[in-house]
Amino acid sequence: MSFKTNVLGIWIGLLAASLTVPGLAQEKKAEEKKGGEPAKAKVEKVSGDIGLLDTEKNYMIVVTKEGKLVTLDFNAKTKVTELRDTKTKMADVGLGSSATIEYITKGEKNFLSKMTFVPAKGE
Repeated sequence: MSFKTNVLGIWIGLLAASLTVPGLAQEKKAEEKKGGEPAKAKVEKVSGDIGLLDTEKNYMIVVTKEGKLVTLDFNAKTKVTELRDTKTKMADVGLGSSATIEYITKGEKNFLSKMTFVPAKGE
């Protein structure tokens, strides 16, 4: 009787293993697919004053209300809008302008995708 019990226990164990192993393999494949494809970058926002704008090297530094410095890169495709809702070039943005910026983080760099600003007083 104990031999039959042992054989039955082994069969139950093999059956359970055969049902769970394919499920684990599918989970691993799903994880590999996710890891193989680049994740879609999340758009973030920052608001503050323009502290530095370098149109030759295509980057800027925004100073937030909390005093945090955020460095952002931009290119010719970056959408810049003055609060009057007119298209503007990055060179038209003055230091001290108040801005709301959308950006995407890729690696260690923040890439500016959209910016709305209010010109600094006196501009």
